[in-house]
Amino acid sequence: MVPTPRTRLLALAFAPLCLAALGAAPAAAQSIAVVVNGQPILTSEVAARAALTKLSGGKPAQSTQDELIEEKLKMMEAQRYGMLPPDSQVEAAFASIAQRTKLTPENFSKAIQQRGVNPQTLKDRIKAEIGWAQLIRRKYAAQLAQKSVAMAMTTGGGSNKATQYTLRQVIFVVPKGASDAQANQRRSEAIGARGRFPGCDGAVQFGAALRDVAVKEPVIRSSAQIGKDLAGSLDKVKLGGLTEPQRGDQGWEMIAVCARKEIADDDAMRTNALEQVGSKEAEAKSKQYLDQIKARAVIVRR
Repeated sequence: MVPTPRTRLLALAFAPLCLAALGAAPAAAQSIAVVVNGQPILTSEVAARAALTKLSGGKPAQSTQDELIEEKLKMMEAQRYGMLPPDSQVEAAFASIAQRTKLTPENFSKAIQQRGVNPQTLKDRIKAEIGWAQLIRRKYAAQLAQKSVAMAMTTGGGSNKATQYTLRQVIFVVPKGASDAQANQRRSEAIGARGRFPGCDGAVQFGAALRDVAVKEPVIRSSAQIGKDLAGSLDKVKLGGLTEPQRGDQGWEMIAVCARKEIADDDAMRTNALEQVGSKEAEAKSKQYLDQIKARAVIVRR
């Protein structure tokens, strides 16, 4: 994950979450509050985001509607350039926040739901922040603090050490429209099968012997590419093992760690250097770019 100040602060804000204080909140009504480039933002989304801000102890510098409008624009632009993070990266970031509250992702989801916050609201925010940060870094990489980055790299401001992973995704498919009970049953099946996983060489045969299980082709990724949160989760998995199931678009997704080795990766050094010396310039570029796309956006408030 590309770290941003907002995602770091969000994680810290949830750390002192007190479960004893959690109380049920009423469901919000569904109607359209704003339309952004033809895509609606519901009043229930506005209410859920307001609850999220309150729960995290934040004091927003802008209205909740304005925050959601900007987030919608960021998501659209990141999607346009193919920079939205995969569900696995978002789930890893969500799990990292849950871990800071000493809860599992499932229990953390239940806890914030009791305060009127749909877990998807938080995941949408995480996804937008990661995608936008990656887009800004890619779009302005050549401009962001070139001299400072070069200095940081030559004076030991960053390390070019990274981990290279060979990975396979295993998906226990959940049909569209499945009930909660059916989805939970598939999760139980995924957890049970996880302990029987024979390793990457036997992954295809493993999937073929089970009902509605897809096994993707192996991919190679470096820790600089997938981000710290997901890399941290993968490092805890033994070679040939699977991560815990996380809910994605297709169902319950697990990642098999087929191989893991240390490599020299200049992208890792550049990323570290940019984090150290380029944050102010990146924030300025981010604001400038957001202002540009906001100026040409069609925004209709209801």
